[in-house]
Amino acid sequence: MRIVVWVLVGIGALVVIGGVVWPLVQWLFGALLWLVPVALVVGGGIWLAKRSRSDKAVDGAPGTPQQLS
Repeated sequence: MRIVVWVLVGIGALVVIGGVVWPLVQWLFGALLWLVPVALVVGGGIWLAKRSRSDKAVDGAPGTPQQLS
């Protein structure tokens, strides 16, 4: 009788994994495929904005007025 119970528990676990966990994993991977490029674009934009802001602070950079001494 115990063997029958364990077989039924195993079948139930496979049904739960197949019906709940597997679609959830697929959804997470699908979301990950969108989140990685979005994070790269946003991070690249922030990096470019910081880089352009720090370039303006450099003395003698193009676009900054030169002082005559």
